[in-house]
Amino acid sequence: MNGSDNQRDRNVLVEKKPYKNGPDEIGVFALRSPERPNPIAVSNVNIAYVDEESGTVGLYYIDAFDGSQVLDLKPYTPSIDRIENPMTPDWCSHWPKSYEESGRFDWEAEFNF
Repeated sequence: MNGSDNQRDRNVLVEKKPYKNGPDEIGVFALRSPERPNPIAVSNVNIAYVDEESGTVGLYYIDAFDGSQVLDLKPYTPSIDRIENPMTPDWCSHWPKSYEESGRFDWEAEFNF
């Protein structure tokens, strides 16, 4: 997201048909699009290592470019973060139900970009 911090992207509020099975338009705050008024994203990740000396935290797969700034880290807390019965739009209800399942899913077949 931080690589998209420019005036044009900060003025985008709606994306046209980003998902093959999705609606014709979706507001950017309902997406993980880098084109948005605020260049900040949220991701769930597994920490690979912490190097206290250099102040570096290594992360396993994250939907960000290598070297992207990380603003904050929070522990996953099931009593706060887990939603037992999430409501998912019909057009993406076939997507994986967990982070772990996502690695085996054919995401290329879902996007128009």
